[in-house]
Amino acid sequence: METGSITVFLTILFLLFLSLTGVAFENARVLSASGYVRTAAHSAAMTVFGNYNRELYTDYGFFAFGGFDGKGAEDLADEFLTVLEENIEWLPKGAKVSYGDLYRLCEADASVMETDILSDKKTYLKQVEAYLKQEAVEDLTDALLQKNSAASGENGIADKLALTKEYEEGKFNASEEVTVQKGGIGKEETKISPVSTETDAGDKAGGNPLKSFSKMMRDGVLGLVCDSSALADGVVEGRNAAGEKEKDELSKGKGKAGAADYLKGILREGDDVLPEQKQDGVLKKGMNKVKYICYANKQFSCYTGDRHRTTKYGREYLVAGKREEKDNLSKIVNKLLRIRLLLNFTTIVSNVVLQEKSMATATVLAGFTGIPPVIQAVQYTILLILAFEEACIDVMALLDGKKVPVLKSAESLKMRYEEICFASKALFKRKAAEYQKEGGNSAANITYEQYLWIFLLEQSEEELHERSLDLIQYDLREKYNQTFTIDTCICRSSYIVHYRIPYLFEKLPFLAGMQENGVIREMEVDYGYKSG
Repeated sequence: METGSITVFLTILFLLFLSLTGVAFENARVLSASGYVRTAAHSAAMTVFGNYNRELYTDYGFFAFGGFDGKGAEDLADEFLTVLEENIEWLPKGAKVSYGDLYRLCEADASVMETDILSDKKTYLKQVEAYLKQEAVEDLTDALLQKNSAASGENGIADKLALTKEYEEGKFNASEEVTVQKGGIGKEETKISPVSTETDAGDKAGGNPLKSFSKMMRDGVLGLVCDSSALADGVVEGRNAAGEKEKDELSKGKGKAGAADYLKGILREGDDVLPEQKQDGVLKKGMNKVKYICYANKQFSCYTGDRHRTTKYGREYLVAGKREEKDNLSKIVNKLLRIRLLLNFTTIVSNVVLQEKSMATATVLAGFTGIPPVIQAVQYTILLILAFEEACIDVMALLDGKKVPVLKSAESLKMRYEEICFASKALFKRKAAEYQKEGGNSAANITYEQYLWIFLLEQSEEELHERSLDLIQYDLREKYNQTFTIDTCICRSSYIVHYRIPYLFEKLPFLAGMQENGVIREMEVDYGYKSG
């Protein structure tokens, strides 16, 4: 009975040790296979993103996969799985030596769980921030707002323009009492009897400034300050459905009868928002807008700075958002004229000599009414016309890339009162040429592109974001491929990988309790753009 017992005992021990060794080996094999697959998956993710959109990166500094020819998340997953299968293949193609298939990986599959799209605001800003990382962001906000915080003139400008309009329409009669409102609509009303006035022989206007101004304005303002034949006539095709062409703000007064209507149209912006109301809270807006603007200054063209983009007035589009390029420029010119008119009016209205000259002209024109408020209203309208003509010179100089003083003294005004009725594009051009492109006190002068900073700061972050995407997509479509869509550009992707590892010893009788067909594993792999 005892014969062979030791042999049997040792055989049992051997099987136990063999089982233990086999289980340990299988465990180590499964664990090492996980690392092997993870390494292969990360390598596959890197390889897939190696096929990034080179045009997007070269032109705009953005790193993303896809965008052209409908490439998206499905294509990313397919390419990832293809590379992954190649990476876990145990026998390299063209191998000249023998290899052993240790892991015997099979049934590998992968899908995309989550992606970060370039058009997402957070992702876009992350890449913009990285692009600007090495660039110093100039802190122009405070300085520019201080430069343009000058008073917009007397509170009663609107009332005076209203009286001037009534004068131009011939509503005043020297033989009747006239009701005049003080302080605007809804305020105190006063009955004023006509008084006799004598024609002032000191009139130096050389004609009727109101009629001269109205005649000059009939063909629009844009042609007064730049060469219309050289303007870009492109159309920006936005990512969403293109809107209807909007009427040029500069033509709001076109076809109207009098100078008061034209001036009111120029001073109007949006829903008649005054500049001090428009600028409230500008400094409270986030630094994200500064990032958008800094990036736009480096990447998008404007009238005075060509970045070799399809859209020649890209930064103007960020402000105006119009389809027609000329409309975008017109919007900026109108805003510039409005600001420069108000700043120049501040200087002109406080000058005693100009007040005397304008009063003499106003007395000649409206003295027959015998109503002092009407005469004063015509006087202020004449001063506004002079300020507007000075503004045309300023805007023409700005569009030529020159610097213009923010606030002027009476001595630095280019227009002389005696020229008020002889204003023309040729006169504006000759006087604008007197400004210098460089030099002067940089703290007291401002350029066209610095004004664009102010206008861009007035825009919402959402507008800057959406319009920036429009410009990038439109430019790349026109240059490279009409199928480009920025909303399908993927900057980061998370994958889930499934695979099976069969056991080597699962067919042995003493390992029959192990899971049949091996073990199925899954892992998550995340790869994409990271700003250093």
